[in-house]
Amino acid sequence: MRWGSIARETVLDASEMFTTSRTCHDAPVKIAHLEFGRHNYGGAAQVRYLLDATRDGDHEHVLVTPRNSALQRWSVRQGQPHLALRYSGEHDVFAALRLARWLRRESVDLVHVHSRRGADWLGPLACTLARCPVILTRRVDNPPGRLLRGLMRRRFRRVVAISDAIADVLKAAAVPEELLLTIRSAVDSEALAAAPQTDVRSILADCSEDTLVIGVVAQLIDRKGHRFLIEGLPGLRDRFPKLRVVFFGQGPLESELQAQVENLGLSETVVFAGFRDDLLQLMGSLTLLVHPALKEGLGVSLLQAGALGVPIVGFKAGGVVEVVAHEHTGLLVAPEDSVALAAAIGHLLGDSDLRAKMGANARRRVAESFSIERMVQRYAALYDVLAGEVT
Repeated sequence: MRWGSIARETVLDASEMFTTSRTCHDAPVKIAHLEFGRHNYGGAAQVRYLLDATRDGDHEHVLVTPRNSALQRWSVRQGQPHLALRYSGEHDVFAALRLARWLRRESVDLVHVHSRRGADWLGPLACTLARCPVILTRRVDNPPGRLLRGLMRRRFRRVVAISDAIADVLKAAAVPEELLLTIRSAVDSEALAAAPQTDVRSILADCSEDTLVIGVVAQLIDRKGHRFLIEGLPGLRDRFPKLRVVFFGQGPLESELQAQVENLGLSETVVFAGFRDDLLQLMGSLTLLVHPALKEGLGVSLLQAGALGVPIVGFKAGGVVEVVAHEHTGLLVAPEDSVALAAAIGHLLGDSDLRAKMGANARRRVAESFSIERMVQRYAALYDVLAGEVT
């Protein structure tokens, strides 16, 4: 489904700072979207959603992505206008020069930078050379470095945060508030609900239909907080002997976390499943999704779980509180409190009716508040505002 003809509505951020105005703009604007990630991860999915939904809209959209990237292959399949840029990494200044020449030759009116991977500084460099305005979508919650802070203050027309939590980080880094707005990421709830599902128990040994399965979808890195969940598992395992916990993801802490699991005698409870292409087909059969992250920009896996009707337990951290409505779609506790985390998990594991109610609430919340249509409406309104500024 596309929403190229949708009505323009107010562009909202935490301050509701401006509304659309097209009084000085009539002609279509050519917008180049920079996504330098080579793999089909969360940020790339957001770009696909946006480009697919705006293909028949008021403006012309062209994707710029590295040669042989997942997005280039998607563009070819979908007939999406694109530039396959020769790009060797985030320090490839020559890529910025090539991009600047292309921007001038193609008469691009506006550049939208979607990723880090060098795009967030090479893009503005190319735009400076091509004298083209540029905006940025910031998807991570770590404070920007000195170079990027300077670019945000001096070169970007707008900086879009995918959560209020990220916007707060940028404000603390002295990014001018008048440049900031929040447009939250989206998921395709209908497609997720319609996709064939595989019972996660089928990939686990010695499971039965009544096995309770907790899933954790996150890189195995410190900020994702796996260790706090592991600390609380012995008591949960004693209370729910058939409990299984599956860690989906990879990362440098895998050996350390495995050692923690073994030291606590949890080797038969915890499974390290690594990265799986069929994750979305497995997620809907989880009993709970647990997200013990200490920091989080927004958490697309939380949106995906919610869309599939899976209740969530996690820490009150970053953008998690914008996705999970406490005591409505899941339970949130103070960060680093493994005792409180285990208590919240145990409360839901012991109450199937409450899980079902929260899962249904989560499905409705994601469909209403994190839809592709909602995200595209806000970007379309932003483009209309900027179109008036650049013409």
